[in-house]
Amino acid sequence: MTTDEIQQIINYAYPKIQAYYGKGKLPVPPIKLSVDIYARLSGEPEARGEESETSDAQYEENDNIIYVYYPNMKDEEDVLRSLIHEYTHYLQVKDIEDREERSALFDKYKAMYDYDTDPTEIEAKKNEEDWQMFSQK
Repeated sequence: MTTDEIQQIINYAYPKIQAYYGKGKLPVPPIKLSVDIYARLSGEPEARGEESETSDAQYEENDNIIYVYYPNMKDEEDVLRSLIHEYTHYLQVKDIEDREERSALFDKYKAMYDYDTDPTEIEAKKNEEDWQMFSQK
């Protein structure tokens, strides 16, 4: 998919996703398209790593931004599932003003579970099943 096609899906669906799921404690996160999680985190445009092929999107809690890794988006379903999944993580953020305190709490919580047993991931995966509600087709 091209970045224009992905952006068109985002422009259509994201307001509907927000209206359906509601707003969280933080302002609604903007969505940014990025080529790769490692390139984004390292600041090196060509950087790649073991999760480059499988990272679809990420909610960055400290910055309150949803990143969509556009090379991994195959179709509208991928884009919508990614948006819903990461928006669910945004909704899960607790109302703690101090970012360091919130980040420490988040890290402690994440250490208690692996990805497949993490209740926040289970909820986000379940919400992905709603993707067709936001389809343009």
